Amino acid sequence: MSTVTLPQGQTALLIMDCQNDIVHEDGKFGGKLTGGTMPRRIREQGILETISKLAAAARQAGVPVIHVRHAYRPDYVDLPTNAPLWANMKELQALQDGSWGAEIHDTLSPQSQDIVLVKTRVSAFYASPLAGILEAQGLHHLILTGVATDGVVEGTARDGIDRGYSLTIPKDCCIATSEEAHQVILGGILSAFATVCEADDIIQALA
Repeated sequence: MSTVTLPQGQTALLIMDCQNDIVHEDGKFGGKLTGGTMPRRIREQGILETISKLAAAARQAGVPVIHVRHAYRPDYVDLPTNAPLWANMKELQALQDGSWGAEIHDTLSPQSQDIVLVKTRVSAFYASPLAGILEAQGLHHLILTGVATDGVVEGTARDGIDRGYSLTIPKDCCIATSEEAHQVILGGILSAFATVCEADDIIQALA
């Protein structure tokens, strides 16, 4: 067990990009683009269930739970065009706001006290109200979870570090496009800036 310190009244849990199009085997993005490989690995490793357990512990401890959805307007005018990933998104008609695919997976359905916000880029900070919400609530320590480790988790971590936030990343609450990528990212430079641990370490600290 790792020793985790969470500043009381200053910590928030972020659950990012855990939407049907990404994590469900019938999703347009995770299902079709990866041939269902990512959703199967998510299911086999129990990623969503572990995040759900952590979220329950956070709520019980009075730690805000913030869900970050990646979604676009139905006409995709807010979709960038500078990367192949974005082109695939439009071609698949994935993550359209208001669609089943853009909704958060049932395993992690937001509770009434949770905060839900929308982003349109990799980092949860970019063009979203996240920074304003955190600042208004005095939240300076972030627990990062979600899909994927080499996507929203890494992007938000790097952005958060530069913005002065302290970070904790439970490695069993995120998954990458490959196990190698997951290990390299969390065992590389991010481990020098964030506390990398397991969900149970955080749950123990919350208790």
